[in-house]
Amino acid sequence: FVIKVKEKRPIYILFLMFFCIISFSITAAAVRDAVFLINFDKNFLPLMYVLIAFAMAITISIYKKYTRSIDQLFLSTSLSIIFSLTVIFFHFFLHGYMIPIFYICIEIITILSIMQFWILAGEVFNTREAKIAFPIIISGGSFAAIIAGSSIEPFVNLFGSKNLIFLAMSFLLIGAFIGYYVKPYRTEIKKIVNTSREKTNLKSLKLDPYIISIALLVACSAFLSKTIDYQFKIMATTIYPIQDQLVNFFGNYYLWTGLATLIMQFFITGAILKNLGILLGLLILPLSLLIGSTGFLFSASF
Repeated sequence: FVIKVKEKRPIYILFLMFFCIISFSITAAAVRDAVFLINFDKNFLPLMYVLIAFAMAITISIYKKYTRSIDQLFLSTSLSIIFSLTVIFFHFFLHGYMIPIFYICIEIITILSIMQFWILAGEVFNTREAKIAFPIIISGGSFAAIIAGSSIEPFVNLFGSKNLIFLAMSFLLIGAFIGYYVKPYRTEIKKIVNTSREKTNLKSLKLDPYIISIALLVACSAFLSKTIDYQFKIMATTIYPIQDQLVNFFGNYYLWTGLATLIMQFFITGAILKNLGILLGLLILPLSLLIGSTGFLFSASF
C-alpha cells in the first residue's frame, strides 16, 4: 500500500472507527439472534426479515429527509449516543414482544451506523485517495470480526450473554469518540440542489440496463443471504439450545469468518480481479454458493 503521509492519520482514524462499528454489529447481533431464537418463537424468524425490510425503508426515508442539512460528524456522534441509550433500554426490558422489536432495532442501528460512516468517509477522501484508503479501512471490519468474535466467549463466561449488550454499547461510544479526531481532515462539500434536473435524471435512470442489472444482482443476493441466514440460524439453535452456548457459537463463527474474509481481502481478491477480471470474479460467489448448497443437500450438518 502506497500511502501518502498526509493520508495516514485519517486512514488510521477511520480504520479504528469502522472497527468499532463492526465490533458493535457482531456483539449486538450475537445477543439479538440468541435471545430471539431461544426466548421467542423461532417460526417468526422469516417474518422478522419482512418487518426489517419495511422498517428500513421507512427509517431511511425519514433519515434522508431530516438529516440533509446537519453536519455529518455531529450527526454521526449524536446517533452513536442515541443508539447506545436505546441498546441499554432494551437490556432492562428484553422479554415478551420487546424481543422482536429489539431484533429490528439492532438491524436498523447497524445499517444506519455503517451508512453514516461511509458518508463521513466520503468527506475525507476524494476518489483517487479512496482507492487506496477504503480497502485498508474495510479491513478494519475483518479485524473486528476476529477480535470481537474471540472476545465474546470469555466475556459471556464471566458476565453472561445478556450483559454482552454493554460490550456492544461500549464499542459504539468508543467509535463516536474516535470519530471526533477526523474533523480536521474533512473537506467542505457544497451541495447544489436542482429539483428539475434531479427529476430528469431519475427518469432516465429507470430504464438504464446497467441500473436494472445492479438492482437484480442486489435483489438476488438479498434473497439468497436471507434464505441461508434462516437455515443457518435454525440449525444453530437445534445444536445449541442454551442461550450462552449459542452466543459463544456465534462469536467463534464470526472469528473464523473474519479471518477468512481478511485472507480474501488481502491475498486472493486482488489476484482474482487482476488475472481473471471482474466478470469471472463476480461468478465466484454464485459458484461457491452452489457448491456449498449442494454439499449441504447431501450432508445437512455443521
